[in-house]
Amino acid sequence: MSVIGRTDLQRRSPECTRHITSPVSVLPQKSSVTMSTLDRMELCESLLTWIQTFGVEAPCKTVEDLTSGVVMAQALQKIDGSFFNDGWITRVKPEVGDNWRLKISNLKKVLKGILDYNQEVLGQQINDFNLPDVNLIGEHSDGPELGRMLQLILGCAVSCEQKQEYIQAIMMMEESVQHVVMTAIQELMSKETPVTGGNDSYVELDRQLKKTAEELNEALATKDEIGQRCRELDMQVTALQEEKGSLLAENQLLMERLNHSDSIEDVNSPAGRRHLQLQTQLEQLQEETFRLEAAKDDYRIRCEELDKELVESRSQNEELTSLADEAQSLKDEMDVLRHSSDKVSKLEGTVEYYKKKLEDLGVLRRQ
Repeated sequence: MSVIGRTDLQRRSPECTRHITSPVSVLPQKSSVTMSTLDRMELCESLLTWIQTFGVEAPCKTVEDLTSGVVMAQALQKIDGSFFNDGWITRVKPEVGDNWRLKISNLKKVLKGILDYNQEVLGQQINDFNLPDVNLIGEHSDGPELGRMLQLILGCAVSCEQKQEYIQAIMMMEESVQHVVMTAIQELMSKETPVTGGNDSYVELDRQLKKTAEELNEALATKDEIGQRCRELDMQVTALQEEKGSLLAENQLLMERLNHSDSIEDVNSPAGRRHLQLQTQLEQLQEETFRLEAAKDDYRIRCEELDKELVESRSQNEELTSLADEAQSLKDEMDVLRHSSDKVSKLEGTVEYYKKKLEDLGVLRRQ
């Protein structure tokens, strides 16, 4: 998909060209750009204009339209329908009215989905970025906090597989809106870091999950191949049965002729030799038919066994997926505990320092 070139960008806005340095890759590189000088309300209004380019079903004209989280969920599904699938979006309640508690619940689900998508699909974490306060958005329709939420969705859009499509849509917007959006992208990308590997058990679970998926794909391919072979055998059996019927009819006709001519019992006569030849050919065809039918039954049994293996593989895949989720949760808890341990170590050091100070003070008093 083509994008706007460098010359056109310079003609449209010299200020934009300071943020976009390549006509092929329009994504801004990580830099020290922050939103400290940018009005958060201006960011919210610009991203509200941007979110309307998705053409979602829910209304998205005002800030209040977005506080329910439905518009953002539908936009995320357009960004990556395989991750934000129908099962995920059904957890976002569409009819919340003015109930701010339901709005906050929806917004929490959307925010968690965004963070999970960044970590699991894009392979990156967002550090040193103030996450949006969903309570302020749901209860008070806070524009700046809504801008932060839309900024996270913007980051998903310009990092997904269809990023060129969304980048081109940004380049077609007004210069003022385009500048705010590109600055927001730069700030967000400067906060992103690659996700580091987990512990050994999590890696092992991930390896088993991939292996099971590969075995599942192989089983499906084998099943398709055997099914195709069964269909070919069915066609061969049908052709042989038709040939058998034709030979039987021909044999019957010859026998009727022989009744009025030479006896077929005499193998030395032409009729007898022909009858013996046809009988031998008929027996061979019957044996071939039986062999093909036996092979057909064997392939059918094998196909049923593969169906059972496929069901077991899917069950094992679901179990490993559940274990992987549990391992990820445990890893997150370890990170929290490790952070708490660091705080405790610092506090213990402080206590030792003040104990030493008190001892020195006691010595001074005794002197």
